[in-house]
Amino acid sequence: MTSDLPVRVQRTNLVVADLERAYRVYRDILGFKLDFTLGHRPESYSFVVFQIPREATTGFAALSSKDQVRSLALTEIKGVELPEPNLPSSHALVLEVDDIDGVLEAARAEGLHVFPEETLRTHDGRVGREIGMLDHDGHLIVLYCILQS
Repeated sequence: MTSDLPVRVQRTNLVVADLERAYRVYRDILGFKLDFTLGHRPESYSFVVFQIPREATTGFAALSSKDQVRSLALTEIKGVELPEPNLPSSHALVLEVDDIDGVLEAARAEGLHVFPEETLRTHDGRVGREIGMLDHDGHLIVLYCILQS
């Protein structure tokens, strides 16, 4: 693949109801590193693009994976009721994890919904494991690991 592609993915941003609760999933279970947080900023562009009611209060956190700086953001919205997730899921965070069994054990202990495991067969013939789970806000997270190359 060429490095002169006209786009670069900066980060995924998920809306959550409670940052502290979300940290238990993304930091404590999945292993993201919390880089920085921002408190409520009424002038934030997030109000416009996420269509957040002005009476809400917000918070923001940026997290890094082991290879990608600030690849995940969490935007907390409080003071208004958040809608239920749509089904079928309209988005998914797909993550390769080193210790998939440890992540699944911790996810179940946290009370997260974990879907049945499937065998992963990649387009280039590799075989692995893939398991979906839902965070506390209903965001779909698909975990995978490659068993053989």
